[in-house]
Amino acid sequence: MTRSRELPRMTAGRAALVTLMDRYLHGSLDPVVTLLEVHKLMYFMQAAGEPLQLRYTKSNYGPYSENLRHVLNTVEGHFIAGYADGEDAPDKPLELVPGAIKDAAAVLTRSQETRQRFDRVAALVDGFESSFGRELLSTVHWIFEHDDPDSRNDLVLQTSAWNERRKRFSPRQIGLAADVLTEKGWVDG
Repeated sequence: MTRSRELPRMTAGRAALVTLMDRYLHGSLDPVVTLLEVHKLMYFMQAAGEPLQLRYTKSNYGPYSENLRHVLNTVEGHFIAGYADGEDAPDKPLELVPGAIKDAAAVLTRSQETRQRFDRVAALVDGFESSFGRELLSTVHWIFEHDDPDSRNDLVLQTSAWNERRKRFSPRQIGLAADVLTEKGWVDG
């Protein structure tokens, strides 16, 4: 079901969404990407400096943007498929619509800054291709950016204190995410 009958313009932000989904799908054995993963990809795209105007908050599954649903509703049936009912179930599978990748690639060739941010996000999430991995990485990044941990032990404590779901991240996994974020220049660790 298409939410919008008028074909939306392929903006740099929408092109990044489509291209990140495509890259994720090519690095995964799964033919779909979940809503949770899209939230995390766009979180990092905005953190990389892309002016997406998404308002992220601390949520059950990590950083979450309520207004991303408006973007998804607009592009549903044109660039992506699977969001038609507008329900925000984190495991909701989303797919790319044929032709969307070509349109997105054309926009990214004209927007070098967006392309550079896309490449930076893609390099960051390499090795974190599961929803668990993206949730871990975005949670640790959020804590560095908003809660200012004073040590690795404090980072682990703040991650576990976020909610019950965060307790499934082991200290080793949190440390690995912190190391990657630090090594790739996303945080000062």
